[in-house]
Formats: sequence, structure tokens, C-alpha cells
Amino acid sequence: MVTGQAGALARLAYAKTAKGAPVAANAATSAPGSPEAKKAAEALAAADKLKQDLRAGRKSAVGDAKGRAKARLQRIVERLKLLKKIHANDPKAMAKALAAAAKELRAAVKDYGQAAKDAGALYGEDFANLPDAAADPAAAASARNRIEDEAKAEASGDMEFIKLARGTSQALKDELRTAKTKGILTQPGRFERSDEVKDEEGLKDLDTMTEDLDRQIRQDMPPGSLMKLAA
Repeated sequence: MVTGQAGALARLAYAKTAKGAPVAANAATSAPGSPEAKKAAEALAAADKLKQDLRAGRKSAVGDAKGRAKARLQRIVERLKLLKKIHANDPKAMAKALAAAAKELRAAVKDYGQAAKDAGALYGEDFANLPDAAADPAAAASARNRIEDEAKAEASGDMEFIKLARGTSQALKDELRTAKTKGILTQPGRFERSDEVKDEEGLKDLDTMTEDLDRQIRQDMPPGSLMKLAA
């Protein structure tokens, strides 16, 4: 998991903040400006800063992982354009190259799915640690709205990835069918028996992975941020 270790540290920071509640109470009962009050305030500020830094690090790690998967997907899109030119008259080579591209696409979707799962866990922790609505309704509402807006933007980017992955998968299928047709017409019998010819099972698996990713992202969207997402 990309952010597993950071997540554990963040949960520890949250726990320390919760355990620090008596310290805050002591600060409230101590004389303003007293050494005790100052020490308690500094401890709470340090815990809050640690929590913010850990979250920022986890968010950055998720963004980097998604960025790598997106770049991988974009390279496949560009490679497909090139393959159509290079292997236009060689269906056997085309089938082999398409199988390799499908394998690469499955890896990109898998990597993106893991990053999206890490993002969902991050937002789940955010909502589990909102400010106390009873004590400070305005702060709780502001924090909730901020997290929901951030999650909406994240999910919108996720849907863009899924849309491109689906389109690329369909393009690979179309090109594979074209290669098969050409191969059967130009090399009857021999083409069907060649090791380079791959069936579409790998692409079917890819479609299942993409649909699973779509469902996962929709399920991980935090309460209140649900919206109609087209992909």
C-alpha cells in the first residue's frame, strides 16, 4: 500500500490528539499566560501540525501514484496509434503487440485502483476525525465541506481515468478483431494456430477490473459528496 506506513502514523497522531484532551482541559483551567497553559497549547499545536503534515504526505503519495498510472495509460494510447501504422500489414505481429498492450493496461488500472483505495481510506479517516459538531458547529461544517469538495475533485479525475481506460480497452478489442480478420484471410489455418494470436480473455479481465474500479470509487466517496459521475 502506497500510504500504509504514513496512515499508521496519522492514526497515531489522531490518537495522541484525542488523548491530549485532558491537556486542553488543563489549559482551559490554568491561568491565561501561565507556563502550564502555554505548554498545553504548544503540545496541542504540535500534534495538530504533525497530523496535517502526515495527511499532506499521504495525499501527495496518492497523487503521485495516480499520476504514474495515468502516464502509463497515456503511453499505451500513443503506442496504439503507432502500432496501427507499423503493423498495418502484419496481423500476426499486430496481435502479439496488442496482447502486450492489454497486459500493460491491466497493470495501469490495477495500480490506479490501489491508489484510489488509499485515497478512500484517507477521506474515511478525515471524516472520522472532524471537529466536534456539538462544541463547534461552524468548524465541523467548514471541515466537512472542505473534505467533500476535495473528494469531488478527486473522484472527477478518477472518472476521467476510467473513461480513458474503457476507451482504450475497446480500441484494443477493435484492433484485435481487425488483425484476426486480416490474418484469417491472408494466412488461413496457419494464422489461427500461431502462438502470437491471443484471444480476448485478457481484455475481458480488463473490463471487469475497470468496472470494479468504478464501483470502488463510488463507494469510497464520502457522505454528502455523492454526485452523478459519468465515465
